Amino acid sequence: MGQPAKFLVVGTGGYVVNLLLFYFLYDAGLKYQIVSVVSYLIANVLMYFGNRYYTFQLGNKGFWSAFIRYLLVGMLVAGLTVSVLVVLVDVGGLHPMLGQGVALLVVAPLAFILFKRWTFRL
Repeated sequence: MGQPAKFLVVGTGGYVVNLLLFYFLYDAGLKYQIVSVVSYLIANVLMYFGNRYYTFQLGNKGFWSAFIRYLLVGMLVAGLTVSVLVVLVDVGGLHPMLGQGVALLVVAPLAFILFKRWTFRL
């Protein structure tokens, strides 16, 4: 299985975690914009391990420096995701839960490139 496919496997797990967190936090009454960022960053940390050890098959060398880069890229991707989400919800009229699912899919290809080229420097 190639790296893009492995990235999608890890990403699917992260996608599910993200949407579950989004659902529970949004249902608890938090603003959807904040929930989007929080749920993405939590899922992002979990995906770091999957991408590091499964997608790119890296060992422990350089773990922390790559993790910092991963978090920085994750914050950028979280910002892009919430930006797309706001357009989908406020302009497009989508429900925030559906909007989050769509926004994550829209941003995924760019996220793959950034994570692969900068975070893991492959």
